Amino acid sequence: MKSLSNSNFSSIQEIIKDIDFNYDEENAKNIEYINNCWQKTVGEKISRYSKPAKYSKDEILTILCSDSYTANELYFVKEKLINIMNENIKDMGIKIKDIKFDYKTWKEQDNE
Repeated sequence: MKSLSNSNFSSIQEIIKDIDFNYDEENAKNIEYINNCWQKTVGEKISRYSKPAKYSKDEILTILCSDSYTANELYFVKEKLINIMNENIKDMGIKIKDIKFDYKTWKEQDNE
């Protein structure tokens, strides 16, 4: 068996300083707050099959859906959802202009 050479390894500190984490604390707080409002807006049953995943700077909310059927049904009531959500999150100082429904990413997460 071939022995490992330590000369080819980098220290954890070297690796971490090279990583761009792209963690946005404000966006994470917004998503957490939006998620709570989403659950109240759509109810427990629908919130098991959908969840807010991303809130972009251009005020677009991405909702992950468990399947295309759920995404399609939510799409039909999108304007109503936007209005209700905006009413519920206005005290947070954020607004939703549009909602995108994504079921492919949910399926990718299931495969990991």
